[in-house]
Amino acid sequence: MKRKHKSKKVVQPPMTEAELAKEGIKPQVYKRRWWILGSLCLALFVEMVANGSLNMALPDMARDMNLSQLDLTWIVNTYTLLFASLLFVAGAVGDRYGRKRIMQIGLVLFSASSIYAGFFAGSALELIIMRVLMGIGGAMIMPATLSIVNNIFPRRERPQAMAVWGTVAGAGMMLGSVVSGLLINIFHWHAIFIFTATLTVIAFVANCLLVPESVDEHKTPVDWLGGLFAFLGVFGLVYGITELPDSLRGVETATNPTLVWSALVVAIISLVVFVWWEWRSKHPMLDMKLFRSSGFGISSLILILTFLALSGTMYGMSILEQSIIGFSPLEAALYMIPVMIPMMVLSPLVPKLAARFSSRWVISAGLVITAVAFLLISQLDGSVTYWHIFGCMVMMVVGITFAMIPSTNLLMLVVPKNRSGMGSAMEDTTRELGSALGVALIGSSINTIYNTNIHAATAQLPPQLAQAGQAIEKSLPAAQQVIDQLANIGALPGPAAEQLLMAAKNAWMDGFGHAALISAGIMLVTAVICAIFFIKKAEEDKLTSAATPHGR
Repeated sequence: MKRKHKSKKVVQPPMTEAELAKEGIKPQVYKRRWWILGSLCLALFVEMVANGSLNMALPDMARDMNLSQLDLTWIVNTYTLLFASLLFVAGAVGDRYGRKRIMQIGLVLFSASSIYAGFFAGSALELIIMRVLMGIGGAMIMPATLSIVNNIFPRRERPQAMAVWGTVAGAGMMLGSVVSGLLINIFHWHAIFIFTATLTVIAFVANCLLVPESVDEHKTPVDWLGGLFAFLGVFGLVYGITELPDSLRGVETATNPTLVWSALVVAIISLVVFVWWEWRSKHPMLDMKLFRSSGFGISSLILILTFLALSGTMYGMSILEQSIIGFSPLEAALYMIPVMIPMMVLSPLVPKLAARFSSRWVISAGLVITAVAFLLISQLDGSVTYWHIFGCMVMMVVGITFAMIPSTNLLMLVVPKNRSGMGSAMEDTTRELGSALGVALIGSSINTIYNTNIHAATAQLPPQLAQAGQAIEKSLPAAQQVIDQLANIGALPGPAAEQLLMAAKNAWMDGFGHAALISAGIMLVTAVICAIFFIKKAEEDKLTSAATPHGR
């Protein structure tokens, strides 16, 4: 008779005071670490909601306040520009003067500007100024949250904690769109700012009660000159990447190409000077020696490309769901919630897989899965339905989760613990650059191919509809609006209108398919780089078990 063996779950015993002292964690902090993480994730969620919720409110804002397209562009972009370009400075200042203190200043600034925007703002200029202040506040909040997580959790639990943080960061923007859609449908666009302010106040109180102060015990001076170069470089790069596609296509509302190229030139010069200065500085804002470790350098590359894929595809999917499938903006956001569930389910499991099989292989597998999802997306056409894209998006989210969580953990492991703000700022900046690149690259690729393909169909229109044809070539949403108008006034017979609309949809899907192929290629190349050059299992285990984090 065979004896049955029951597998026993290995439960790690609580850490002793001596073990905690070795890692610089106070026993009372250790006892409430998961509550602290919850309050930090609430602060992080506030920032993610602000970053992803405003787009749905733009039409109502434009009607109520008589805003131009340029006004709307600056209301959206000023937040992103200030947020991305100040991350390194905010991270360094938090390390030097107190991460909790800087985060709370950011929360106060964030809530005050949200309250003003929700209750008192009556012009585009006021909204732009409030979004500037929110961007500054957001830059003070986000690096501090990850820095504090890095300092309150022992090494053996840090991957799990960072997985929770990464899930909130990854899913927060999508949930923000859902919440904003509900608020607009029930109340008014002002409710988005009021909701954000309310969450921020709650996060502030929770952080006052729960979060301990942490600071660089070496009191490393802030590299203000390096911060200036980083600000100019990231600001110009994000601005240039965001504006360049429309400028190249000659969109009427686009920024002057000379200004865009000037911003990119200034950005490149500033970043080159930044790297030169950081090599020379005694107390660099970003220690360039960290890039000698593939755990830092290749993790940064992986995070940039992962968020390039995620943000670029989400940009394309929002148009696909609304302009091709026919969802309303709120329906499109709601239908994306099930897609994000695998990230929430898998996040706690990924660190365990990485510990068993090595982060190198887990990340590589995730990148390959993401590439396969892109290849499947590239085969879709204008008759696509939600269920066609559902499986592809679930596969993509699974792959991105496998790639994102171990990369974040290893990047932070390589950075000295007393400079956690530097590592957190690097991680956050890679996300922002990846997001900007994703929207620019995928958006530009889609629009270029759409314009080329749809021209063959619009060329068949009668001469008197030439102006309408030019409008159809601008974008798929514009094409739908113009074709509906032509059909309603009888300028285009019903069957001809349906045929032209299907041609526009197929032209757009062709562009989306080509963009997906480009993304698949990027993911596969990155997977190969990761498999060959990423940190090996023995090195990873040594780094994970080290008493003090260090760069190599």
